[in-house]
Amino acid sequence: MPSATAPEGWVLGRVGGAPVVVAPTSLLLGALIAASWYPLVSSALTGFGILTVLGVVGLTVAGVAVSVTLHELAHGMAGTALGRRPVRYELYLWGGRTSFGPSRSWRPWKDVLTSLSGPATNLVLWALGRWALGSGVVETVPAYVAVWALTWVNLALAAFNALPCLPLDGGHALAALVEQVTGRPRLGRQVAAVGGLAVLALIAWRWLLWPLVVQGTRPGSFQLVLAVMVGWPIAATSWRVLGLGRGGRAASRVDLRELAQAVAVLPAAAPLEQVRARLAEGAALVIVLDGSRVLGTVDDQDLSRLDPPPGAKVTAGQTCTVLPAVAVTSQTGGPGAVSALARAREVSRWLVVIDEGTIVGAVPTGAR
Repeated sequence: MPSATAPEGWVLGRVGGAPVVVAPTSLLLGALIAASWYPLVSSALTGFGILTVLGVVGLTVAGVAVSVTLHELAHGMAGTALGRRPVRYELYLWGGRTSFGPSRSWRPWKDVLTSLSGPATNLVLWALGRWALGSGVVETVPAYVAVWALTWVNLALAAFNALPCLPLDGGHALAALVEQVTGRPRLGRQVAAVGGLAVLALIAWRWLLWPLVVQGTRPGSFQLVLAVMVGWPIAATSWRVLGLGRGGRAASRVDLRELAQAVAVLPAAAPLEQVRARLAEGAALVIVLDGSRVLGTVDDQDLSRLDPPPGAKVTAGQTCTVLPAVAVTSQTGGPGAVSALARAREVSRWLVVIDEGTIVGAVPTGAR
């Protein structure tokens, strides 16, 4: 999604015009991975110096980052091949997010392929690692330990991301598949959210209850941290999609995507004539971008107030109205969507709706 509505981070570079952004929390997560991996590497490399051990640990953490990056780039390549270009890549070390621009001919089955391309990439990396370990290409013990770790990390990334629960790739694929078959996007999300509750039950059993009930031991601190890191986004998403909690049932029937009107996206340098053309073609709102950053919006009401002198070269960036951050939401349904619409109404005529990183439309707020 545009940087104006996404978490801040460090821009590593651009791929196909889309910025690759690393979240600051990646440093903390990298430290956690390094701390958990260090004892295992140290025991596997008995007789080697501490610099070698630290080097293998660092190489492993860097390899995880590369694996996650390739995972997200695979989403972008698949989306581009199917007709929807990525506008932003976000990396969090344990995962990431690829955000896409709008597409007029997008179908749910394309979401299935785009979502599964990431786990498929990790499976390819796992297969390459298995080949490297078995072919004798890796000759030194430290290198073997690093490659072995990254091989199984990629298998874990593929399996975990393929789980049928939101917000993971498998959940998005399941939701899109149900939508493709039934034509009911809300049902697809609800099915994937129920899958999330099932995955939460498995996480609680395997990492918390199994040690307590079966083994008679307390779960380790790393297990607890991992369970919270993995389970929290799944729980929050399932809770929101299913509309659980007080007042949630009524609010859960609100779906901003069903209320959203078509939008068009233009660069800031686009001439005013192109803005008029997009609105005449049926777009209710034109979103103006400066690179990947949302500069503002233009609608028919904005155009009615313009009176440029004859022959003046006016651009979209010069005529757009600033879009406040609260006028953009990724909460498409439930109480979060209702609250987002109420907040946007105080500052904007439109609430831009983003679903799974894609701008799907804009909802009129009723403001003047």
